[in-house]
Amino acid sequence: MENKNYRILVLSDLRKSTETILKNTASLAKMIGGDIALLHVKQPLVVVKQDNQLSAVRSINDTYTKTKKHIKQLLKPIEEDFGIAVDASFKVGNVKEEISKRIDELRPDIIVLGQRKSKPIKFLGDSITKFVMSNYDGLVIIASHEQALAKTEELSLGVLNGSADTLDLGLMEELLKQSKRPLKSFKIANRDNTATQKTAAGQPMVEYVFEPQDSAINNMATYLNRTNVDLLYLDLEQASQSNIDVKNVIGKFKVPFLLAGRRKRAFSNAINQG
Repeated sequence: MENKNYRILVLSDLRKSTETILKNTASLAKMIGGDIALLHVKQPLVVVKQDNQLSAVRSINDTYTKTKKHIKQLLKPIEEDFGIAVDASFKVGNVKEEISKRIDELRPDIIVLGQRKSKPIKFLGDSITKFVMSNYDGLVIIASHEQALAKTEELSLGVLNGSADTLDLGLMEELLKQSKRPLKSFKIANRDNTATQKTAAGQPMVEYVFEPQDSAINNMATYLNRTNVDLLYLDLEQASQSNIDVKNVIGKFKVPFLLAGRRKRAFSNAINQG
């Protein structure tokens, strides 16, 4: 496979978790050869609270100055530590429109979204998250606020209800080639809950199979914690076909997700299961 330069777009609200998300994104970019762009958008009503036009202009200018300074301070240590530049932009306007514009301009291969710490099951109902995943057909990473990615050789990759043969993705192939750890496959199927060694596409794989019962997702979440998976791949179309409740999975699995699949149809089907 010919190496490519992945374009990664981080959509950030600049909360405390942003630093961890950016560090993980920079680490990923170093592994795969990626360029990072950051976008932060504020609604005009959040910035402008005065009716006076002159005061409104001052508020906007003051917000631009303070926010750009904050972003610069946030990015400086990350850019120095990882030796990677981040193309940061801040806009005041309609959030969805500004996101659409940036996606059209950048044409990213990957979009990184932060996972909500509170009420995680409601995360996929978040208007911005739903907007991105319903209108963007590239890869989406649901980043962790707390978990840091392991170094390249120690990187632990997993796949939910799939196999190495389903990973027809340049990104996963690139990461698998660099890691010395076997791919971990987590499946819900009619078999005993055992781990078996397999080899697929030249890569070693450990498969964990869980009986299709009410506790399957909880049991799987426990195994994910035990096996220290750094990034879990989930194909939305396969999730929909397997009747997997994506909201429930992302709510209970405390790991970063790599989501693939045709967004508009697969995402809608997956989140509306049950």
